[in-house]
Amino acid sequence: MKNTQNQPFTDPAPSAKTFVLVHGAWHGAWVWDEVAQQLRDQGHIVYTPTLTGLGDRAAELSATISLDTFIEDIETAILHPQTAPALAGSSTDFNYSCNNATAPEQDSPGPGAAISGALANTCEPGAGEALANVILVGHSFAGLIISGVADRIADRLDRLIYLDAFVLPSGQSTFATLPDKVVNALTASAQAHHGYGIPAPDPIHLGIPADTEQYTFARGKLTPHPINTYASALSLNAPLGAGVKKIYLACTTPPYKPVVASHDWVKDQPDWVWAELNSSHSAPLLAPNMVVEKFLALSSL
Repeated sequence: MKNTQNQPFTDPAPSAKTFVLVHGAWHGAWVWDEVAQQLRDQGHIVYTPTLTGLGDRAAELSATISLDTFIEDIETAILHPQTAPALAGSSTDFNYSCNNATAPEQDSPGPGAAISGALANTCEPGAGEALANVILVGHSFAGLIISGVADRIADRLDRLIYLDAFVLPSGQSTFATLPDKVVNALTASAQAHHGYGIPAPDPIHLGIPADTEQYTFARGKLTPHPINTYASALSLNAPLGAGVKKIYLACTTPPYKPVVASHDWVKDQPDWVWAELNSSHSAPLLAPNMVVEKFLALSSL
């Protein structure tokens, strides 16, 4: 089974960087397609894992999925990329030889189309090798996930980039930050999905204008989100980030209200790098060019 989302498409240059891009609630790896394509076209290696129960793994949605499940998804993708379920279907050969092949052409690529017309290369870690010097990016809800991953495998990471993401302290859950009436409404809405899937919102509430191609695309791709990931608390053994460089990239046009508290907290922290992006919360879909530009600039700080 082929999956071009997790395959580099140009020979990695000596200065090539390794990115692992983690999607947020209701999304899948598809949200990174345009961003990943551009990074690969510039010679970087990009992995776009799919979290358990979401995206192409929506059939795995269950009541047992917790925040720790998601953290383990990404930890395993970094430590064992050749066998990680979150990267299942990758067409990479896990060795350092580069075997060129022409990627299939796409007749009409949309905002989430597969990469086309590029040279496919398999220059990846050898069998059994973990990724190293990873630039780990978490969008939105995935801010909690990358915080948890850093706590476990900080030695594999170069830096953390929180893209308009939630930042919570150890011991706190997403539900603990919300008013009771919101928690009750989300819990009630999940009853339509066996009691454990929060239905996806209208994409307009994620900052995607209704009259756009991206709106139609996202509406067809968003899937219910496992409710227990909101109810389970983030558990950290070390200070947030575990000593890894922490960068916050805030989407400011307009600000996404659910993460404004995270914005305010980060701006008061002396050990964070703060940057802004002139886009809405759904920047990977709406402004992939700007996202790539910022990622590359922030990866060189």
